[in-house]
Amino acid sequence: MDEEMRRYLEAMEGRLMARLNNGEERILNRLEALERDFTNTKGFLVGDSLTSGRRWLDLEARVSKLERGE
Repeated sequence: MDEEMRRYLEAMEGRLMARLNNGEERILNRLEALERDFTNTKGFLVGDSLTSGRRWLDLEARVSKLERGE
């Protein structure tokens, strides 16, 4: 292999590696965004569940109080 061919292949390898690294970076960024969305959604659902649970317990207490005639 002559010197010109070697330089050409090295340059092509460099461009290919750069494209692969850019692709990996885009995938990682997308995964990070999905992870953030999942965490935010999970936090919202847990908070909503806790609020609903407290409201349900309050409603049950009020109904029990009315049933006892208090």
